[in-house]
Amino acid sequence: MNTKEYIESGNLEAYALGSLPPNEAREVAEMLSASAELRDELALIEKTMLMFALSSAPELPSDFAEKIWQETGGITNQKGSTNGGNINKTIPIQPDHYKQPSAWKYAASWVALAGSIAINVMLWNSKNKTESQNITMLEKLDTLQEKQQQLTSLIDGYQKAKNMMADTAMKTIVMHTMQKGHPMAATLYWSQEKAEAYVSVDGLPTPPPGMQYQLWAIQDGKPVDMGVLPNSMANTPNIKKVDMRVISGEAFAISLEKEGGSPVPTMQNIYVMGKA
Repeated sequence: MNTKEYIESGNLEAYALGSLPPNEAREVAEMLSASAELRDELALIEKTMLMFALSSAPELPSDFAEKIWQETGGITNQKGSTNGGNINKTIPIQPDHYKQPSAWKYAASWVALAGSIAINVMLWNSKNKTESQNITMLEKLDTLQEKQQQLTSLIDGYQKAKNMMADTAMKTIVMHTMQKGHPMAATLYWSQEKAEAYVSVDGLPTPPPGMQYQLWAIQDGKPVDMGVLPNSMANTPNIKKVDMRVISGEAFAISLEKEGGSPVPTMQNIYVMGKA
Protein backbone atom coordinates (compact mmCIF):
# COMPACT_ATOMS: atom_id res chain seq x y z
CA MET A 1 0.00 0.00 0.00
CA ASN A 2 1.56 3.33 -1.04
CA THR A 3 1.37 6.55 0.98
CA LYS A 4 -1.65 7.91 -0.92
CA GLU A 5 -3.60 4.68 -0.44
CA TYR A 6 -2.64 4.59 3.23
CA ILE A 7 -3.88 8.16 3.73
CA GLU A 8 -7.18 7.31 2.02
CA SER A 9 -7.65 4.15 4.10
CA GLY A 10 -8.92 6.07 7.15
CA ASN A 11 -6.30 4.54 9.46
CA LEU A 12 -4.82 7.93 10.37
CA GLU A 13 -8.22 9.31 11.41
CA ALA A 14 -8.88 6.24 13.54
CA TYR A 15 -5.38 6.54 15.04
CA ALA A 16 -5.99 10.19 15.92
CA LEU A 17 -9.22 9.20 17.67
CA GLY A 18 -7.55 6.33 19.52
CA SER A 19 -10.06 3.83 18.11
CA LEU A 20 -7.54 1.38 16.60
CA PRO A 21 -6.72 -1.96 18.25
CA PRO A 22 -3.24 -1.98 19.88
CA ASN A 23 -1.60 -4.01 17.12
CA GLU A 24 -2.95 -1.71 14.36
CA ALA A 25 -2.03 1.39 16.39
CA ARG A 26 1.57 0.12 16.64
CA GLU A 27 1.60 -0.43 12.89
CA VAL A 28 0.44 3.15 12.27
CA ALA A 29 3.05 4.46 14.71
CA GLU A 30 5.76 2.62 12.78
CA MET A 31 4.46 4.05 9.50
CA LEU A 32 4.48 7.55 11.00
CA SER A 33 8.05 7.22 12.23
CA ALA A 34 9.15 6.27 8.73
CA SER A 35 7.20 8.84 6.72
CA ALA A 36 7.28 12.62 7.10
CA GLU A 37 4.35 12.87 4.68
CA LEU A 38 2.20 10.71 6.97
CA ARG A 39 3.23 12.76 10.01
CA ASP A 40 2.21 15.96 8.21
CA GLU A 41 -1.10 14.38 7.25
CA LEU A 42 -1.74 13.29 10.85
CA ALA A 43 -0.99 16.81 12.11
CA LEU A 44 -3.45 18.23 9.57
CA ILE A 45 -6.10 15.70 10.63
CA GLU A 46 -5.68 16.57 14.31
CA LYS A 47 -5.79 20.30 13.56
CA THR A 48 -8.95 19.88 11.47
CA MET A 49 -10.64 17.83 14.20
CA LEU A 50 -9.74 20.41 16.83
CA MET A 51 -11.04 23.29 14.71
CA PHE A 52 -14.25 21.37 14.13
CA ALA A 53 -14.59 20.68 17.85
CA LEU A 54 -14.07 24.35 18.70
CA SER A 55 -16.52 25.55 16.09
CA SER A 56 -19.21 23.15 17.25
CA ALA A 57 -18.68 23.51 21.03
CA PRO A 58 -22.01 24.50 22.67
CA GLU A 59 -22.30 27.90 24.35
CA LEU A 60 -23.04 27.89 28.11
CA PRO A 61 -26.61 28.91 28.97
CA SER A 62 -26.99 32.37 30.46
CA ASP A 63 -28.22 30.97 33.82
CA PHE A 64 -25.45 28.38 34.03
CA ALA A 65 -23.59 30.18 36.87
CA GLU A 66 -26.80 30.67 38.86
CA LYS A 67 -27.59 26.96 38.64
CA ILE A 68 -24.12 26.11 39.89
CA TRP A 69 -24.60 28.35 42.92
CA GLN A 70 -27.98 26.76 43.65
CA GLU A 71 -26.67 23.21 43.34
CA THR A 72 -23.68 23.80 45.63
CA GLY A 73 -25.75 25.68 48.25
CA GLY A 74 -22.99 28.25 48.61
CA ILE A 75 -19.22 28.04 48.48
CA THR A 76 -16.52 28.72 51.02
CA ASN A 77 -14.89 32.15 50.87
CA GLN A 78 -11.17 32.65 51.15
CA LYS A 79 -11.36 32.57 54.99
CA GLY A 80 -13.27 29.29 55.04
CA SER A 81 -16.72 30.76 55.95
CA THR A 82 -19.95 30.13 53.99
CA ASN A 83 -21.64 33.18 55.60
CA GLY A 84 -24.66 31.03 56.31
CA GLY A 85 -25.46 30.68 52.65
CA ASN A 86 -25.40 34.42 52.12
CA ILE A 87 -22.31 34.58 50.03
CA ASN A 88 -20.67 36.84 47.60
CA LYS A 89 -21.34 35.46 44.09
CA THR A 90 -18.66 37.53 42.46
CA ILE A 91 -16.34 35.39 40.33
CA PRO A 92 -12.81 36.73 40.04
CA ILE A 93 -11.96 37.91 36.53
CA GLN A 94 -9.14 35.99 34.98
CA PRO A 95 -6.35 37.67 33.01
CA ASP A 96 -6.92 38.22 29.30
CA HIS A 97 -4.85 35.25 28.26
CA TYR A 98 -7.32 32.93 30.05
CA LYS A 99 -10.34 34.31 28.23
CA GLN A 100 -10.85 31.25 26.05
CA PRO A 101 -13.07 28.18 26.17
CA SER A 102 -12.28 26.13 29.27
CA ALA A 103 -10.61 22.75 29.15
CA TRP A 104 -13.76 20.77 29.93
CA LYS A 105 -15.51 22.37 26.93
CA TYR A 106 -12.67 21.19 24.70
CA ALA A 107 -12.81 17.75 26.25
CA ALA A 108 -16.58 17.40 25.92
CA SER A 109 -16.55 18.54 22.31
CA TRP A 110 -13.57 16.31 21.46
CA VAL A 111 -15.21 13.24 23.04
CA ALA A 112 -18.46 13.89 21.17
CA LEU A 113 -16.59 14.40 17.92
CA ALA A 114 -14.40 11.34 18.50
CA GLY A 115 -17.41 9.16 19.23
CA SER A 116 -19.27 10.38 16.16
CA ILE A 117 -16.32 9.89 13.81
CA ALA A 118 -15.40 6.51 15.32
CA ILE A 119 -18.96 5.23 14.87
CA ASN A 120 -19.07 6.50 11.29
CA VAL A 121 -15.68 4.94 10.50
CA MET A 122 -16.82 1.59 11.92
CA LEU A 123 -20.12 1.75 10.04
CA TRP A 124 -18.33 2.71 6.81
CA ASN A 125 -15.83 -0.13 7.17
CA SER A 126 -18.60 -2.59 8.04
CA LYS A 127 -20.69 -1.46 5.06
CA ASN A 128 -17.75 -1.78 2.67
CA LYS A 129 -16.83 -5.19 4.10
CA THR A 130 -20.42 -6.44 3.75
CA GLU A 131 -20.69 -5.14 0.18
CA SER A 132 -17.36 -6.73 -0.70
CA GLN A 133 -18.46 -10.06 0.79
CA ASN A 134 -21.76 -9.90 -1.12
CA ILE A 135 -19.96 -9.21 -4.41
CA THR A 136 -17.56 -12.10 -3.76
CA MET A 137 -20.45 -14.44 -2.97
CA LEU A 138 -22.31 -13.41 -6.14
CA GLU A 139 -19.19 -13.94 -8.25
CA LYS A 140 -18.70 -17.40 -6.74
CA LEU A 141 -22.37 -18.21 -7.34
CA ASP A 142 -22.13 -17.12 -10.99
CA THR A 143 -19.00 -19.26 -11.42
CA LEU A 144 -20.72 -22.29 -9.89
CA GLN A 145 -23.79 -21.82 -12.08
CA GLU A 146 -21.61 -21.51 -15.18
CA LYS A 147 -19.70 -24.68 -14.28
CA GLN A 148 -22.98 -26.48 -13.61
CA GLN A 149 -24.29 -25.50 -17.04
CA GLN A 150 -21.06 -26.67 -18.67
CA LEU A 151 -21.24 -29.98 -16.81
CA THR A 152 -24.91 -30.43 -17.78
CA SER A 153 -24.06 -29.75 -21.42
CA LEU A 154 -21.13 -32.18 -21.26
CA ILE A 155 -23.24 -34.97 -19.78
CA ASP A 156 -26.03 -34.32 -22.28
CA GLY A 157 -23.55 -34.49 -25.19
CA TYR A 158 -22.00 -37.72 -23.95
CA GLN A 159 -25.44 -39.25 -23.44
CA LYS A 160 -26.52 -38.39 -26.98
CA ALA A 161 -23.29 -39.77 -28.42
CA LYS A 162 -23.69 -42.96 -26.38
CA ASN A 163 -27.26 -43.42 -27.59
CA MET A 164 -26.24 -42.91 -31.22
CA MET A 165 -23.34 -45.35 -30.97
CA ALA A 166 -25.70 -47.90 -29.42
CA ASP A 167 -28.14 -47.52 -32.33
CA THR A 168 -27.29 -50.31 -34.80
CA ALA A 169 -28.87 -48.31 -37.62
CA MET A 170 -26.51 -45.38 -36.98
CA LYS A 171 -23.05 -45.29 -38.56
CA THR A 172 -20.31 -43.64 -36.53
CA ILE A 173 -17.79 -41.93 -38.79
CA VAL A 174 -14.70 -40.53 -37.13
CA MET A 175 -13.05 -37.75 -39.13
CA HIS A 176 -9.33 -37.58 -38.42
CA THR A 177 -6.95 -34.65 -38.83
CA MET A 178 -5.64 -33.71 -42.27
CA GLN A 179 -3.24 -31.11 -40.83
CA LYS A 180 0.19 -32.52 -39.96
CA GLY A 181 1.30 -31.70 -36.47
CA HIS A 182 -2.20 -30.59 -35.43
CA PRO A 183 -4.18 -33.43 -33.82
CA MET A 184 -7.87 -32.75 -34.49
CA ALA A 185 -10.99 -34.88 -34.86
CA ALA A 186 -14.76 -34.69 -35.37
CA THR A 187 -17.52 -37.30 -35.41
CA LEU A 188 -20.48 -37.81 -37.72
CA TYR A 189 -23.43 -40.04 -36.74
CA TRP A 190 -25.34 -41.03 -39.86
CA SER A 191 -28.59 -42.92 -40.25
CA GLN A 192 -28.68 -43.78 -43.94
CA GLU A 193 -32.18 -45.23 -43.62
CA LYS A 194 -33.58 -41.94 -42.31
CA ALA A 195 -31.14 -39.78 -44.34
CA GLU A 196 -30.30 -37.99 -41.08
CA ALA A 197 -26.90 -37.08 -39.72
CA TYR A 198 -25.56 -35.52 -36.53
CA VAL A 199 -22.13 -33.95 -36.16
CA SER A 200 -19.86 -33.19 -33.18
CA VAL A 201 -16.71 -31.07 -33.44
CA ASP A 202 -15.43 -31.37 -29.88
CA GLY A 203 -11.93 -32.11 -31.22
CA LEU A 204 -11.66 -28.90 -33.27
CA PRO A 205 -10.39 -25.54 -31.95
CA THR A 206 -12.59 -22.45 -31.91
CA PRO A 207 -12.36 -20.75 -35.34
CA PRO A 208 -10.63 -17.35 -35.52
CA PRO A 209 -12.79 -14.23 -36.02
CA GLY A 210 -14.45 -14.10 -39.46
CA MET A 211 -14.04 -17.84 -40.07
CA GLN A 212 -16.44 -20.79 -39.73
CA TYR A 213 -16.39 -24.59 -40.09
CA GLN A 214 -18.25 -26.15 -43.02
CA LEU A 215 -19.33 -29.80 -43.44
CA TRP A 216 -18.92 -31.62 -46.72
CA ALA A 217 -20.16 -34.98 -48.03
CA ILE A 218 -18.05 -36.57 -50.75
CA GLN A 219 -20.50 -38.00 -53.30
CA ASP A 220 -19.27 -39.56 -56.55
CA GLY A 221 -15.86 -38.04 -55.82
CA LYS A 222 -17.22 -34.49 -55.55
CA PRO A 223 -17.67 -32.41 -52.36
CA VAL A 224 -21.29 -31.48 -51.60
CA ASP A 225 -22.05 -28.65 -49.18
CA MET A 226 -23.79 -29.90 -46.01
CA GLY A 227 -23.92 -26.48 -44.33
CA VAL A 228 -21.86 -24.41 -41.92
CA LEU A 229 -21.50 -25.20 -38.20
CA PRO A 230 -21.97 -22.73 -35.31
CA ASN A 231 -18.66 -21.57 -33.86
CA SER A 232 -20.05 -22.20 -30.39
CA MET A 233 -19.94 -25.95 -31.07
CA ALA A 234 -16.16 -26.08 -31.45
CA ASN A 235 -14.23 -27.67 -28.60
CA THR A 236 -17.49 -28.62 -26.82
CA PRO A 237 -19.48 -31.89 -26.59
CA ASN A 238 -22.47 -30.30 -28.33
CA ILE A 239 -24.07 -32.31 -31.14
CA LYS A 240 -25.92 -30.67 -34.03
CA LYS A 241 -28.32 -32.24 -36.47
CA VAL A 242 -27.24 -31.62 -40.07
CA ASP A 243 -29.84 -29.40 -41.70
CA MET A 244 -29.67 -31.13 -45.09
CA ARG A 245 -30.74 -34.70 -45.82
CA VAL A 246 -27.74 -37.00 -46.13
CA ILE A 247 -28.74 -39.75 -48.55
CA SER A 248 -25.29 -40.92 -49.60
CA GLY A 249 -21.65 -40.24 -49.01
CA GLU A 250 -18.39 -42.01 -49.60
CA ALA A 251 -16.62 -39.79 -47.08
CA PHE A 252 -17.21 -36.67 -45.00
CA ALA A 253 -14.94 -33.71 -44.28
CA ILE A 254 -14.88 -30.40 -42.43
CA SER A 255 -13.01 -27.35 -43.70
CA LEU A 256 -12.39 -23.88 -42.30
CA GLU A 257 -13.96 -21.24 -44.53
CA LYS A 258 -14.87 -17.57 -44.40
CA GLU A 259 -17.90 -16.89 -42.26
CA GLY A 260 -21.08 -17.87 -44.11
CA GLY A 261 -19.47 -20.75 -46.01
CA SER A 262 -18.05 -21.40 -49.46
CA PRO A 263 -19.46 -23.13 -52.61
CA VAL A 264 -16.33 -25.32 -52.73
CA PRO A 265 -13.93 -26.34 -49.94
CA THR A 266 -10.57 -24.62 -49.58
CA MET A 267 -8.31 -27.64 -49.97
CA GLN A 268 -5.50 -26.46 -47.72
CA ASN A 269 -8.09 -25.71 -45.02
CA ILE A 270 -9.64 -29.16 -44.87
CA TYR A 271 -9.07 -29.97 -41.21
CA VAL A 272 -10.59 -33.46 -40.82
CA MET A 273 -11.90 -36.24 -43.07
CA GLY A 274 -13.31 -39.73 -42.59
CA LYS A 275 -14.57 -42.51 -44.85
CA ALA A 276 -18.12 -43.78 -44.47
